[in-house]
Amino acid sequence: MSAPDSTNIHRYLDEVFADVPRSPESSDLKEELRGNLQSRVNELEAAGTTPEAAAAKAIRELGDIRDIINEVGDSEPATTPSQTAVRLMALNRVKPSPFYVVRTVVLALLLTAGIAAVALGATHVLDWSVASLAITAILSGAIVGVITVDALVHETSQHYAMPGGRAVGFGAAAFAGFVGLSFVGLFLGNFEELWLLVTGCVLAFASLVAFISLGVTQTNRMKPWVKDMQKAFTIEDGFSNDPAAAARFGIYTVIIWVIAIGAFIGLTITVGFAWSWIALLVGLAVFMLVLARMLFPNGTTKK
Repeated sequence: MSAPDSTNIHRYLDEVFADVPRSPESSDLKEELRGNLQSRVNELEAAGTTPEAAAAKAIRELGDIRDIINEVGDSEPATTPSQTAVRLMALNRVKPSPFYVVRTVVLALLLTAGIAAVALGATHVLDWSVASLAITAILSGAIVGVITVDALVHETSQHYAMPGGRAVGFGAAAFAGFVGLSFVGLFLGNFEELWLLVTGCVLAFASLVAFISLGVTQTNRMKPWVKDMQKAFTIEDGFSNDPAAAARFGIYTVIIWVIAIGAFIGLTITVGFAWSWIALLVGLAVFMLVLARMLFPNGTTKK
């Protein structure tokens, strides 16, 4: 068989499926691929690519699918959503670049070393000054932010790449959260350094607010084939059917943790850490109760 045309997705699919026996399974697969390719072509055309070049690039990104398509005609059709999901995952797999993998591994190793240094310094196993430990925590937090941004701007098998500005926002929130928690941990080993507690709580709270804000305004980055597969595994909840409930939950979360963190700081200053941690425990319990109540308001789910 001659090489299929790669400048028109419809002609390409017709040629690739020409020798495949017609069946509900092969027809479903063909239409699934058509939808995925068309979605990618539309995205490329919106970025300024010509239709022919967009079709060629979308087909090239999909990879060689003829072997998998031939298996549809030679084997028993998939009869369960799980089998279909495995097959579609293979068809839509996006391979990460080797440089990205190496970069992530190196950063992860540096992050591990930074976390170990902060933990050992907080427990006084390492004889480092508080300033040195704080700088190490900040540098480790920067690595967390870089890893977060790097991961979000890369396309995966399930998700399209996130816009750079929003990815940086998530990275900044991750940085603030990591540094805040690290400062609180350092304070537990150095009770005389109250600035660590105050700064850590402020950063942790800022991180929480940022994550909530970014989360409730996040658009759906899932690829079409993932959305279709989710329909077979849908569990309805209050947030899926009521965006206003999700927004209210975000507001409730901020209120709960503002009170909990404020109580934690106040109790630490007045009665000491021996009792102040209870405020965080109560805050977590209230948060989980509110989450359960709003996520499943009737106590039931639909299959």
